Amino acid sequence: MLGTEGRDEVVDMLYKVLSKYLSSLQESLSSYVKQLVQFLKSSNELLITYSGMYVSPATYLLLLLRSLTNVNAYLVEPETLMYYVAPYVEGGIRRVLIITSGVDSSLIRLLDQLNLTGYEVMLISPSPIPDNVRYKVREDLLLEIKLQDLLFQHLLVGIAVSEYLNRSGVRGSRLWNELSNLNEVLKDLLTRYIGKLYEVKEFTNDIFIITSTPSMLGPAEHITYNYNVRIPRYLIPLNNVKHYIKYSKKVLVISTDVEEFSIKEIIGLKIGGTVNVCELRIRTDPLTAPIYGLILSNALMMIGD
Repeated sequence: MLGTEGRDEVVDMLYKVLSKYLSSLQESLSSYVKQLVQFLKSSNELLITYSGMYVSPATYLLLLLRSLTNVNAYLVEPETLMYYVAPYVEGGIRRVLIITSGVDSSLIRLLDQLNLTGYEVMLISPSPIPDNVRYKVREDLLLEIKLQDLLFQHLLVGIAVSEYLNRSGVRGSRLWNELSNLNEVLKDLLTRYIGKLYEVKEFTNDIFIITSTPSMLGPAEHITYNYNVRIPRYLIPLNNVKHYIKYSKKVLVISTDVEEFSIKEIIGLKIGGTVNVCELRIRTDPLTAPIYGLILSNALMMIGD
C-alpha cells in the first residue's frame, strides 16, 4: 500500500505504478483488437451479452457502437437471450458477442442454447478456457485474453471500435488517440483527482451504497467487487437507490458531466437531508470517461489511509 507522505509524493508513486500497468495492458492489446474488429466488420447487426460478475464491458461496447457506428447492436441479458430470444426468434439477428469475466455453468448453458439454435458466437474470455467450453466456439471466434482485468476489457472494446471506424470522424479519432496515449495524461489525471480519491476513501469506511450513470458502470463494478471488500456495500441502479437507503444513508455516485441530469433524483435526496452523497464525477466525454474512471479506481486501491 502507498502511504500519505504528501499528495505530490503519492501522485508520483501512483504514476510510476500505473504507467507501467497501462503500458503492459496496451502492449497486449494488438492481436486481440484485430480479431474483434474482424468480427464487428462481418455484419452490421449484433446481439451483445455477458457472463460472470461484470456487465460493464458489454454495456461499454453497446454505448460505443450505438454512439459512433451504424451497427445495429442490442444488449440482451443472458437469461433473456437463452430462454426467450434464441429458441423463438426466427429471421432476426443471428450473431452474438459474449464478454465473460470467467467461465461458469451459466455460460456453458448459454453456449449450448446458441449452438443448438444456429447462432454465430464470438466469446471473449480470460484464460484458461476449459476444453468443455473451448469446443463450443469456433476457433477463429474464440478470443482468449491473458488478463482477467476489467480495464483491459474496456480498452479492448474501445480501441476495437475506433479501429472499426478506421480512426476516423471527430469522436472516433479522438477515442483512438486518448485510449492509445493514456500515459501522456496520467499524471494530470492523478493530480486533478487525488483529493477526491482520499475523500472517497474516507467516505467508504462504513457500509455504503454505490451507483453510477450508464457510462460509468465499469468503475462502479470495479470498486464494488475489488475495493476494501471487508466493508459491506450495495451496487444499485440509479433509479432504485431510494429503495435501499434504509440499509445505508451513504451513497457513492460515479458520474460524468454530460450525464448530470441522470443523478437529479440522488441530488434531491441529498438536498432533502435523506442521504449523504459523495460524487466522483469524471469531467470528460462519456465515451472515454469509463477508462479514466477505471484508472482512478485502481489508484484508489493503492493509496493509504
